[in-house]
Amino acid sequence: MPKQVRLRRGTTAQHATFTGADGEVTFDSTKKILVVHDGVTAGGKPLDGFVKLDTGAPLSAQVVNTTLQVSGGDSDTFGLIVVNEARFDALLYAQAGLYPRRIQMQHEAAIYAASVNLDFNGVAHKRLDLGGNLSLTTTNMDYGKSLLLRILADGSTRTLAFPSGWRWVAGTAPANLASNKLALLHLRCFGTAESDVVAEYQVET
Repeated sequence: MPKQVRLRRGTTAQHATFTGADGEVTFDSTKKILVVHDGVTAGGKPLDGFVKLDTGAPLSAQVVNTTLQVSGGDSDTFGLIVVNEARFDALLYAQAGLYPRRIQMQHEAAIYAASVNLDFNGVAHKRLDLGGNLSLTTTNMDYGKSLLLRILADGSTRTLAFPSGWRWVAGTAPANLASNKLALLHLRCFGTAESDVVAEYQVET
């Protein structure tokens, strides 16, 4: 009978306090992933950035007539899921590029407060229903990141405030949003500072 080789294993919580030997590989039984160690870092480095394939529907991609075609998936219904669409802009709007209907972006509802922080490490598409005046801040800006915010005013005209460093295109920073109007705020990062954020604002007519 063939010999069986098993790696040392433990839960995610157990890994958090474990420092493996340099070059050691362990198995996280909670996340079902491998963890590599350097002999110094507690918890090691989980290998969770790789595409996980399902033998029933392996992920594959090919370029046909300049069109990227993705099929298969990782036990889900989508062949490809992205949180941030920034790296796909050129393909989405290029001739014979990706069909937008083939890509589903993750959305989330932002909780209203007088001051709302937009985290570029979070979900890239957000919905915000106003219950008062709004002041926006941003964190975790970095090259290539983008964020789309849908803002919906309530029954009153609401004032809007933005970081002073943002660069506005196709218009200036709006001072307010009229009652019951919907607006789209699209932010694109070209660096790590507020002055590297390019903002574009569109409002319902």
